[in-house]
Amino acid sequence: MNGSQDTLPAPAADRRAELLAIGRQLFAKHAYDELSIDDVAAAAGVAKGLLYYYFRSKRGFYLATIRAEADELLALAQPDPALPPRERLRRTLDAYLAFVAEASDRFRALYLAGLGSDPEVRAIRDRDRAEFLRLIADGVAHQPEPSPTLRTALVGWLSFIEGVSLDWLDHRDLTAEQLRELLVAALAGSLQAALAVDPTLEIDFSVL
Repeated sequence: MNGSQDTLPAPAADRRAELLAIGRQLFAKHAYDELSIDDVAAAAGVAKGLLYYYFRSKRGFYLATIRAEADELLALAQPDPALPPRERLRRTLDAYLAFVAEASDRFRALYLAGLGSDPEVRAIRDRDRAEFLRLIADGVAHQPEPSPTLRTALVGWLSFIEGVSLDWLDHRDLTAEQLRELLVAALAGSLQAALAVDPTLEIDFSVL
């Protein structure tokens, strides 16, 4: 049993998803070391053997919850091709900020838990960052594989988004619409900076 949801029959996959939903809530409110596998099993109302069956270990369960959280956030970032490019970017940011606001504890856990010391957690975050970067690069420059200058500028913007989102959760003194327009303006500034370094870049500013 490899713990992959793709290989499980539907009832087992549903049960696994239920356990992950509980785990996402638990690890959003408690550090990894604060919870034992018995605590998790008690919160889920199951025998701990079921957690071992699906996830092999407490760490396997923890990493699966981080992947599930990251997958949901990445799914929200997927642009709607039916929308005009300018609206597409704003709808993506609106969905992202709605997730941040509605799942604040889980968002903090995703971006603060283990990033400095846990290579597997960092790898999950880096995987999603790379995909989000590809989506944005394709949208603003039609370059799914961006040039070094564009890549560096967009990586900086992604870090800006994460830092601003955490600040917003601490203060809540901007509306979601104000924050979204701040992020769009920051993207425009990052692209202008990239263009100043590499004038050969073809940036489509109409998407902003």
